[in-house]
Amino acid sequence: MNKSLLVGAILSTVLVSNLSAKWGNLYESQNISIGTQVGIFGIGANAKYKINEQVGVRASFDMFSVNDYEVEDEETNTKYNFDLKLQDIMFTGDYHPWKGAFKTSAGVIINSSSLDGEVTPASSLEFEFQGHTYSTDDIAKVNTKADFDPVAPYVGIGWDTSFNKEKGFGFTFDIGVIFQGSAQVDYSVQYQELVNPTPEEELARSIIIDSINKDLEKEKVSSQEELDKYELFSYISIGFNYKF
Repeated sequence: MNKSLLVGAILSTVLVSNLSAKWGNLYESQNISIGTQVGIFGIGANAKYKINEQVGVRASFDMFSVNDYEVEDEETNTKYNFDLKLQDIMFTGDYHPWKGAFKTSAGVIINSSSLDGEVTPASSLEFEFQGHTYSTDDIAKVNTKADFDPVAPYVGIGWDTSFNKEKGFGFTFDIGVIFQGSAQVDYSVQYQELVNPTPEEELARSIIIDSINKDLEKEKVSSQEELDKYELFSYISIGFNYKF
């Protein structure tokens, strides 16, 4: 079994079993807090359940998106138009060693983030990939997509000033590392339609398709190598919560 899924299953089992055992006096025990935070994955909300004076379990959700973000590569005369979606659900166990605000955390992140892009010439009628030039008479557009492992382990430290309060507002802060694995990058090409092509035109198009596929495969490898620098991804968030 994938280690990330195993960790998630263990944490989920702990959470469910403890909630079930204490369901009858859940509200009287004053062990629940809810809050909101802003961080690397955007704006979100969280809920935490205090098991005892040192241990709590937490679930949080973050989301951020931006559409039509343009980046231009002047060296290759290429323009990238991106749609970026950051979205995660985090399940963690928090350990407060001194029964105070400071905590250490471990868990998993369900990562639904993605990056979708459209590649077009920046200021001419030509594409350039891997040193080769292609005309817009042949290529309508090139699409690219990148994402990471959907389930990623997380470890970190932080503060929750409301953890051992009887009730009231508190400050939360988390900083840690996400082990999100290698990037998955893909390219796809939409070619201009040939109308009543001659055999020579069909042959020329097949040669172009073969060439662009080879170049985009190399482009895919280099993009993956660049994104693999982010296998370990820093996580940070800050917010507040309310202890019932």
